[in-house]
Amino acid sequence: MLKLKRLDRQRFNWGLLFGLMLYGLLALGCAEDGGNKISPTQAAFKTEMLRLMQAESKEFLPLLQEPDPGPKLQANIDQQFVEGIKRGKPLDYDLAVLGPKASILAWRGPNPENLKETYHGFIGQNYSKFTKLHPVYQDHKIASFEVYTQYGPGLGLCAPLLKDGKLLAVLCLGFDEDLLKEYHHLNKDQFLAIDFNQ
Repeated sequence: MLKLKRLDRQRFNWGLLFGLMLYGLLALGCAEDGGNKISPTQAAFKTEMLRLMQAESKEFLPLLQEPDPGPKLQANIDQQFVEGIKRGKPLDYDLAVLGPKASILAWRGPNPENLKETYHGFIGQNYSKFTKLHPVYQDHKIASFEVYTQYGPGLGLCAPLLKDGKLLAVLCLGFDEDLLKEYHHLNKDQFLAIDFNQ
């Protein structure tokens, strides 16, 4: 009888332990599903964009510390587009730098109909009233949003360029929806669902 009680208690303890483990696994799974879970395609795009923004930051920060950085930034961006076309890998996104007061310092983008054709953006245009940039300027966070361009709907991705915690400028990448689908296999909703700050 004593052996049976011990056996029942052991079974109960093992059952309780197993139950707690199972509950923990289920809770973890629910937390992941309830969070911002993204697909492998979204994760790959996020990694690629964070790497790209980091590389551009290293290029642009030294130029931003010089007097009148706009022309040098524009020359750098122009060269990136020229080199991409020469290598047979033209850039499929707009590349722009906005100053600390949200005026365009440099900007170039591809023609979505033909990536070998590019255009310059409107230097000096001010975006300080564009509320979708407020998280970047006010909180120094990466922001992604929908925009409307001369070619139709597009998507923006902007990040602060900081030096010792001070905002020197904002880097922005712009994507045509069709090119985003063709080159990155993402639609608008999938793009906007990515949290680039986590």
